Amino acid sequence: MAITQPTRNDAPARAHRPAKEFAGLAREWLLRTDPERLICLGRVITAAFAILAIYLDPTRPNSLLYESRVVLGLYLLLAIALVIFPLRYSFISPVHLLIHGIDAAVVGWLTFLTNELVSPFFSILPFVILAMTMRWGLKGAALGALIALVVQLVVGLPDLLDGDAELNIFIMRSIYFVLVAATLGYFGAYRERSRQRLAQLAQWPPGAIGEDRVSWLSILLEHASGVLGDAHLLVMWREQEFESGCVAYWANGTLQLADLRHTDFWRRHDPDHYDGRDRRSGEALNGLFADLPQIHANTDQSDRKVFSAAFSSVRYRGCVFVVSFANAADDTKDLSQIIATRVGTELERVALIQAARSEGRMRLARDLHDSVLQNLTAARLKLKLIGEGIPDGAKTQLTEVGSLILEQQQCVRKFVDENRPGEEGNFARLEQELPEFLELLRTQWNCAIDVSHGPTPLVVPKWMLYEIMQLISEAASNAVRHGRATVLRIAFVRTAELLNLEITDNGTGISGEQEMKPLSLSQRVAELGGKLAVCRNSPGFGLKIALPLKLEVR
Repeated sequence: MAITQPTRNDAPARAHRPAKEFAGLAREWLLRTDPERLICLGRVITAAFAILAIYLDPTRPNSLLYESRVVLGLYLLLAIALVIFPLRYSFISPVHLLIHGIDAAVVGWLTFLTNELVSPFFSILPFVILAMTMRWGLKGAALGALIALVVQLVVGLPDLLDGDAELNIFIMRSIYFVLVAATLGYFGAYRERSRQRLAQLAQWPPGAIGEDRVSWLSILLEHASGVLGDAHLLVMWREQEFESGCVAYWANGTLQLADLRHTDFWRRHDPDHYDGRDRRSGEALNGLFADLPQIHANTDQSDRKVFSAAFSSVRYRGCVFVVSFANAADDTKDLSQIIATRVGTELERVALIQAARSEGRMRLARDLHDSVLQNLTAARLKLKLIGEGIPDGAKTQLTEVGSLILEQQQCVRKFVDENRPGEEGNFARLEQELPEFLELLRTQWNCAIDVSHGPTPLVVPKWMLYEIMQLISEAASNAVRHGRATVLRIAFVRTAELLNLEITDNGTGISGEQEMKPLSLSQRVAELGGKLAVCRNSPGFGLKIALPLKLEVR
């Protein structure tokens, strides 16, 4: 059996291994230790070593040596008592100011008894600054430095005025206390900001999902941007098995969204290329913006810092780019990775929920077809048979009832058709689907209905067609029943992102300054992510509805 001998190159690694293990053990011990107990133990150690130092090398003058030992002895007893019987207050309670005031007073009295400005006990004052920084962060560091400067001034003032001044010691120690406070204050402020950012990140918006991708993506990215100090975010994700996906860019409170099904784009910018270890994230982001003319972003800022973090899930893989224009903290990279992982989880969750909703709607459509729709058909047939044997006057009323049942049949059938998968997809043309529905409305409300679609064919998902029909039906009902209208005009105008629907009538309109929007219509439009406005006609009443043209199939 061959035995491998360690090479000389392994010797430094073996030599550093015990040091690393010891450093790791010390770090874990410090992190597990209660900070209050750590401060109390530090006070005991400080007092004990001060007694040892004054015993081995008595301070000057000798006439005050006894008083110095008495003060140190009492201070050691206080320190031990605080270890055995710690204060039962919050770690950041102002009550601890009293104990730190005693610390400073003891150190000040010892320095006054022992050579004043050149006293060795001045070295204990930074312990006060450090302990107060642990409790109150930057504010504690500033207050501790102020206490140390006051103690030094009170103790050193007689020494400065006796003619043999130690001005250089006074100046340098003052600068030393200020620098210690600034350095410790930085770490205190850094810890506080990290704690706040982690707490804010933990408050991730629960259930941030709606029918509109823009809504829930805006909620998620706005929260993530706030955690990172109002940074700009670009999120790109694609299907695991198909070269199609989406890019979302959040900047200055605005979300820009682009659906991308271009094979060339995903070959050039596959998320696997940005695994979070690329140091040239800024160049990669500029390349993305160059290939995304539909995304408007200012890439000329020289003071920006760009971080990238990749994510992957069962259905998607993607990448998050964080563009920070402030002084980015050291933990921004780690927070970016956490946010990327959470965004990937949310995308996967939304996809699963939407799939479950789609399956539920299909099951409901099947149940409606097999029960309600069949029962309505049977009711119409019975009414038709009954009508054959009754007088003409009653037959007219039965015919009207049959028309109402037919209308409900059409609504149920529309719902069933829009949720039944077929070879032609789940999209519909308004100019083909609306005429039959409008004819039923004309018969039901005994009014003329004119519609204009414009020169461009309007294609919408069938679920959106159903919502549009409900809006028109309710508007027609309001116009005839409340406004006594006899003519209804409907106009469709499509833009790149909106479907504008204007409904006007020749009814009585609205009186005075009243401009109250129809409640039910307003709620339905709001659920669709659109806007509704009321306009006045002379005579008549008008509604302007703007709906986001969402072409995804639910």
